[in-house]
Amino acid sequence: MRGFDSPAHKKGLIRLRSSPPPRLQGVEYVLNVTATDDNASGGPQALASTAQVIVGVDDVNNNKPVFEKCQQYRESTAVLESQPAGTFVLQVHAVDADEGSNGKVTYGFMHKDSTVPAFSIHPDTGVIVTARKFDRERQREYAVTVTATDQAVDPLIGICQLNILILDQNDNSPKFENIRYEYFLREDTMIGTSFLRVAAHDDDFGTNAAVTYSMSNELPEYLRVNPLTGWVYVNQPISQRTFITREIVATDGGNRSSSVELSVTITNVKNQPPQWEKDSYSVVIPENTVRDTPVVTIKATSPLGDPRVTYNLEDGMVPETNMPVRFYLTPNREDGSASILVAEPLDYETTRNFMLRVRAQNVAAVPLAAFTTVYVNVTDVNDNVPFFTSSIYEASVTEGAEAGTLVFQVLANDLDLGQNGKISYSLLEDRSGDFQYFRIDPELGYIHSKTVFDRETKSSYLLEVQSVDGYESARPGKHGQPNSDTAYVRIFISDVNDNKPAFAQTAYDVDVDEDADVGYAVLTVSANDDDEGGNAKLRYQITSGNTGGVFDVEPEVGTIFIAQPLDYEQNKKYKLHLLASDGKWEDYTSVTVNVVNKNDEAPVFTVNEYYGSVTEELDGSPVFVLQVTASDPDKDADQEALRYSLHGQGADSEFIIDEVTGKIYAQRTLDREERAVWRFVVLATDESGEGLTGFTDVIINVWDINDNIPVFTCAPSCHGDVAENSPPGTLVMEMTATDLDDSAVGQNAVLSYRIVGSLDASNVEVGGLPTFSDMFSINPTTGTIMVAMNGLDREQVESYLLVVEARDGGGIPGTGTATIQIKDVNDHAPRFTDHTCTAKVSENAEPNSEVLELTAEDRDTGENAQLTFSVVAGDQEQKFYMVSHKQEKRGTLRIKKRLDYERHNEQRFNLTLKVEDLDFSSLLHCVVEVEDYNDHAPVFIPHFLALAPLPEDISVGTSVARMVASDSDSGLNREMIYSLLEESDPEGLFIIDQSGLVSVAQPLDREKMAQHQLVVVATDHGSPSLTGSATIQLPLLDVNDNGPEFEAVYSPVVFENVAGPQAVRLNQTSTLICAVDQDSLENGPPFHFTVPAEYRHSNDFYLQDNLNGTATLTALRTFDRERQKEFLIPIIMSDSGRPAKTVTSTMTVTIGDQNDHAHAAGEKNIFINSHRGRMPTTVLGKVYSPDPDDWDNKTYVFEGHVPNYFILNKRTGFLIIKENAPPGTYQFQVRIADGVWPDAVSTVTVHVRELRDEAIYSSGSLRLADITAKDFIDRKGKQRSRYELLVDFLSEMLSVPPDDVNIFSLMDVKDKRLDVRFAVFGPPLFLQPEKMHGYLAAHKQKLQSFMQTGVSQVRVDECPSSECPGAGGCHTVLNVRDTPTVVDCGTMSLVSVTVESTAVCSCAGRETSHQPCASYPRNPCFNGGVCMDTQHGYRCQCPAQFEGPECQQNKHSFHGNGYAWFPPMMPCFESHVSLEFITDVADGLLLYSGPLAQLQAWDFEDFMAIELVDGTPTLKINHGSGTVVLQLPGNVNVADRRWHRLDVRSNSKEVRFTLDRCAGAAVMEMEGVGSWLTTEDHSSCEVIGTTPNTNRHLNMSQVLQLGGVNEDIPYIYPQLQHKHFTGCIRNLIVDSKLYDLGSPADSQSSSPGCITTDSSCVNMGYPSCGHRGRCHGEWGSFSCQCVPGYTGHQCEEVAPEYSFDGHSHVHYQLASLLPPRRTFVQVLVRTRKHSSTIISLISKEQNEYIRLEIFQGFLCVVYNLGDGDYNLTLPTYRLDNGEWHEVFLDRHDNEMTLRLDGGGGQREVTGSRGRSKEIVIDPSVIILGNTVPSGLNKSFQE
Repeated sequence: MRGFDSPAHKKGLIRLRSSPPPRLQGVEYVLNVTATDDNASGGPQALASTAQVIVGVDDVNNNKPVFEKCQQYRESTAVLESQPAGTFVLQVHAVDADEGSNGKVTYGFMHKDSTVPAFSIHPDTGVIVTARKFDRERQREYAVTVTATDQAVDPLIGICQLNILILDQNDNSPKFENIRYEYFLREDTMIGTSFLRVAAHDDDFGTNAAVTYSMSNELPEYLRVNPLTGWVYVNQPISQRTFITREIVATDGGNRSSSVELSVTITNVKNQPPQWEKDSYSVVIPENTVRDTPVVTIKATSPLGDPRVTYNLEDGMVPETNMPVRFYLTPNREDGSASILVAEPLDYETTRNFMLRVRAQNVAAVPLAAFTTVYVNVTDVNDNVPFFTSSIYEASVTEGAEAGTLVFQVLANDLDLGQNGKISYSLLEDRSGDFQYFRIDPELGYIHSKTVFDRETKSSYLLEVQSVDGYESARPGKHGQPNSDTAYVRIFISDVNDNKPAFAQTAYDVDVDEDADVGYAVLTVSANDDDEGGNAKLRYQITSGNTGGVFDVEPEVGTIFIAQPLDYEQNKKYKLHLLASDGKWEDYTSVTVNVVNKNDEAPVFTVNEYYGSVTEELDGSPVFVLQVTASDPDKDADQEALRYSLHGQGADSEFIIDEVTGKIYAQRTLDREERAVWRFVVLATDESGEGLTGFTDVIINVWDINDNIPVFTCAPSCHGDVAENSPPGTLVMEMTATDLDDSAVGQNAVLSYRIVGSLDASNVEVGGLPTFSDMFSINPTTGTIMVAMNGLDREQVESYLLVVEARDGGGIPGTGTATIQIKDVNDHAPRFTDHTCTAKVSENAEPNSEVLELTAEDRDTGENAQLTFSVVAGDQEQKFYMVSHKQEKRGTLRIKKRLDYERHNEQRFNLTLKVEDLDFSSLLHCVVEVEDYNDHAPVFIPHFLALAPLPEDISVGTSVARMVASDSDSGLNREMIYSLLEESDPEGLFIIDQSGLVSVAQPLDREKMAQHQLVVVATDHGSPSLTGSATIQLPLLDVNDNGPEFEAVYSPVVFENVAGPQAVRLNQTSTLICAVDQDSLENGPPFHFTVPAEYRHSNDFYLQDNLNGTATLTALRTFDRERQKEFLIPIIMSDSGRPAKTVTSTMTVTIGDQNDHAHAAGEKNIFINSHRGRMPTTVLGKVYSPDPDDWDNKTYVFEGHVPNYFILNKRTGFLIIKENAPPGTYQFQVRIADGVWPDAVSTVTVHVRELRDEAIYSSGSLRLADITAKDFIDRKGKQRSRYELLVDFLSEMLSVPPDDVNIFSLMDVKDKRLDVRFAVFGPPLFLQPEKMHGYLAAHKQKLQSFMQTGVSQVRVDECPSSECPGAGGCHTVLNVRDTPTVVDCGTMSLVSVTVESTAVCSCAGRETSHQPCASYPRNPCFNGGVCMDTQHGYRCQCPAQFEGPECQQNKHSFHGNGYAWFPPMMPCFESHVSLEFITDVADGLLLYSGPLAQLQAWDFEDFMAIELVDGTPTLKINHGSGTVVLQLPGNVNVADRRWHRLDVRSNSKEVRFTLDRCAGAAVMEMEGVGSWLTTEDHSSCEVIGTTPNTNRHLNMSQVLQLGGVNEDIPYIYPQLQHKHFTGCIRNLIVDSKLYDLGSPADSQSSSPGCITTDSSCVNMGYPSCGHRGRCHGEWGSFSCQCVPGYTGHQCEEVAPEYSFDGHSHVHYQLASLLPPRRTFVQVLVRTRKHSSTIISLISKEQNEYIRLEIFQGFLCVVYNLGDGDYNLTLPTYRLDNGEWHEVFLDRHDNEMTLRLDGGGGQREVTGSRGRSKEIVIDPSVIILGNTVPSGLNKSFQE
């Protein structure tokens, strides 16, 4: 029994041993088991018995089927073509080491969806047969994937991938290339001359395709054919024949043959057939060449008198000779040539080369022909997809298999060759994440596991695999990406028995009657096993507790049943132990079986239903209610063993029962009004509650007491209504009350009613009116309220409030309030609110358009106040009508028919308008003035004018014609201006004045336009304006103003080492120099040619004028290209005009190269900057191999190690890096050969480094002049390149190692300028660009001298050269593209990140929009702020000490001898710059932005400086054409230890310099006639000036210096009087953009924050304004501004939050007045309502107001400061989106600023309208959420 434990003591259980673990072998074990008793009876010996146990071993499916001979199948499988379907191919065999069904294998194929299988396989035998006939000539092999699958529940799969070859049969005859052959031979052709080669092809293979040639045996044998080569040659003299016809036969190795006719025409010696320029043509084209593309031009000429020839593309018989047709021929009439074009798509994989035979035949009585051959070589392009052999693969892997296990191999096929067909495999990522558990061999497609799997966690995985070929695709739509295919691999995890079964419960308890039958199922227990299949098949067994074998269990189900009769008296309880086993693991549970004694009769109650009662509200619980009694009818039953129980709602809570006596008690105080009747069921159970049960019903009534007050049913809102003027006795409403006491018994619920008075006791008689309570009476029994007396008038009292009492019979009263609304009666007539009415309307107003709107009033209400408006007189032709808005009491006058001002009676209307309600009406007279509309266009007479021709050199300013138009309109509609239609004169050659006189504005040129068609346009001043036009036709006469020019772009080549003299060929066919002239013929040919005198005796070239309009150039000597590559020859050409025009054109003669020098080994360094680590497949440049020759044909191959991430073009030597190559340094070698000189091996080193966005956006930039990117990196011998010089310069200037300087972008821009971008790493961060730009600008002259090149810009800025008319400003933005830019120059190549700078015409500060956080390359929040997305773009969550909307540090301290550098200001065209400062030093420099080095003549001189001179602020500003100095009055002293604000506003020319917003200036406002008059004196706080000369805008691209300037640089700052500042600067804002003053690019003796004032903001280490306040420090004091949502002295209180329902408001009364010249409102709002009022402020006179609103979703302030109504709206961002928004209104005088969510950019707007500055706001009427007054409800809602 090895492997098994002995049976457990007394249990007989056989288990597998646990230690050491058994290794089972075979299919079964036979065990002999002996049972021995304990001999407890004392017998002579212990007795024993033996049994045999057979243990079967179940197989586990842990082996895949394996094709042991798979490699043999791959190498030797083939089938002959043309065999019928069902032909035997191969029998495969797979073995599976498992047993039974786990080892039984079935066979199948994997194939792609929708593909018809070429083979079939028998699932049991593995025999593969053909499924169709094969043709080897169509497909030579088939890829087949055979599968072997075992028959387990979770089957495992094995595969074998093989290629089945199709063997050849001789089923194809040879095919000649041409249908027939024809040739022309001269009669004197020598014997033995081969003149034509015939060729035939056989699609078969091997000997079946070996072709031999023969000729028909006709005598004499003038011609013969070479049997092997197919060359036809002359065998006998042919001079006596004129025509020879023979048949040529081609025979293959299997004796299949075909023939073709050969026709040879014998020509006279004097006859000449056409002559081809070339005997043959060769061309190479890619296979994806599109239809109708010319591939080659061929030409033949006839030496006969008629030079014409005809061309024909001979028909072929095989694909290589154009059968089927892939090319066609088209003659070119212009030059007598012909072109061969692509007719149908080509396929390299089908036909790789073509031999096209073209016939040229002359035009003669006996036409002769000549032939040429065009060889077309087709090159492969990547047009085939690497298709997988199947679209879905299935595989399996056993759970628990170690990581790295081979799972499957996928296979794809690509018909392309070389790199185009090189396939790499990868796993695609998906949301499921299945891919991360596997890896795939990129070259072979093997899939391995990366983890150990657990089937119970996940039973299958789905992978998407991708095949990608090795080069960019030629298929449309791929955009440079390679071809790819995808397939799915479904991997099943096979189960291993690694989970033990588990019972649902550890113990079971069940009762069974003692008289239950044998076989009765007592209980079914079940266990769960997380495995599956056979591993989860369980067997159950009772192991102990089954005394007497009374129970048994179904072994596979777990059902316990009775096996022997039960006996309660013998055994009342059994405790069975059960085992569940899956063959390896087991679990136990216990089942307790209680045997129940049989009980026959249930107890019986004395009555079926018991009744009882109890009074409500009784105390002293429990209270006895009644007793129930039952008896047990069983014989000899123990009556004392009955037990009672109470059941139903209230049992054990309100009522209880004594279980022995049956007495029921109320144990809680009862309330009859909650429940008047209780119903229960009482149970009686015998055997002390364990036996049978009887039941009865119990009903308990609760008696009432008077414990409830009357309550009105309509409370709390009791409403009634009655019409005004109703007589006494009119019914008004019912006031009915209810009393919850019992109405059926006693008087507790009997009610009486009376009116006890009005709600407000102070309402006694006023003006003779009775009190409210006297106007009505009530019926004391029913509660009906009626009118008691006359006098109800709604216009005096709209409603009454009565207090009504209801008293019950027990004297308990209840009250309610009745609200009685007085309904309106139509007793008032409507009236127009206006007493006069005038309106104006244009005659072109459309029908239904509005003319004016009128309102009326009616003291009635409801339908009696619904008013109707109409036109009743003054409109005989019914031109008008009115639309009534009854509810709003307004009417709109609209146009019914079109108006015509030209009709006299329609210029003015006197209308009578009527408003009426249901009974009354009133009239209003209204005058409507009709305004003229521009409805007549100007008219020219004549509308076409043809002028006599004028010479093209007519003088500028000469008048050519006058055109006059007329207009039937009058006034402005009649006045007109003249212009020329731009399309008729796009170059502005003519002008027209306002008298209609057309003149010449610019020189004319007949050669550009021989005749002008000028369209003259007359435009009137109407709105909109109308136009009329006329045409002037002006032809021009020629003047000899153009000299001759070369007929074509000549590019002659003279090869070196060729002895002279030799004629220089200007193209392939001609040595003649020809000229053309744009002038007319009389000023054109013939032309004359010569060279300057100094060239006439040159030893290099000689020019010969042929005196026929052509010239010839001759090379006089031998040239050496390595000494001089080209010659520039000036050729003087003159025409025949009078006078003649002479010009000089330069002809460039290139010296052609010959391979006369050896190439050498070279070294090349390639630097690649990979943006964000992403790099597309990119050509890096050419491998460097020094060679004086430069026209060589070299080949390049990798030497030794072939790098993984690189591709080498063998022909060009260009190196290509593959997509997403990882960063690192790669070095390899390349062998270069030219076939002449010895090979050389060059070394290539590639440095790939990742370039992050941080480096790009922290980069500096230079724009260099007169240099290209190649020049920049070129070493020019042994000199250092400018690239290296710039690295050295930056390294030395910035004190960083050279390796920390990265020049990552070189971009050639127009006018031979170069943009250079670089990042400098100064650990731990990149240096800020302002520091680099500042020092480079200061040392610009030194940089230019060091690099020997001009620097046109430090910090590339496109704005100075950009025109932005009408825009708010200009700024430069960077665009980073994914496609890199490669600069290659000999020993070095730089792969640049493509960074383009573009000028954007907009005001960056004011027009910046907030986008989602993810759209920014780096965090838009400063100083550690957290970017959060909202519906309006990002917002910043900032640390406590940073107050800006983007978490800017808004303060900076300066200590008297320092400075701080920040980004350039770049103000908008209408700019606003502001800052605040505090100091006690009278002299200092606050701000300087301008030059940092001595200016050159071409440099911008723009600058701006703000200084303190003796305590007085001074502004110096220069727009580029002169400086203006603005100084405030000398009595101003700001060195007073207080914060001051300076504002600089500029509208291009005018500059306004303001101190403290002129808050202290005297303002006087007084009421004038109809308006407010305002006078103010700003002389002490504001100064205004104009910048001199023409320049209008600031061009400031240099660093901004605050608090001083850097004096360590050579510049002396001649503009400045002071160089430093002592104090603090805060809130520097440029066009709404707040500067971050926390991290300057460079600084000295300065620090963030304000040391002077920040100390006031901390009290004993605690913030003076708490954690919710922003402290505004002063010199020794502070003030607090709370963040939105908080208030209080230290912002410690949460501000109240109000919700508004659309009809509500909050009314504030302030204790003190608000300042009249400043208003600041800060509020948090959230709403979805499109229009509403946030806050309303109003003056005491109610004629001035400020109202903050949401209008159509946008933030708006509407205001009147005394001089009219104005508004300011913040567009772009809506507030009605349900989000919280911070809203700010900041008013200084009449300047209003709205800020949303912190402001800045498009979240902020400022405007100043009107002249009034003050408003005295009534502090007692501050309304939040509605308007003042609130008659027009615009309430806020949220």
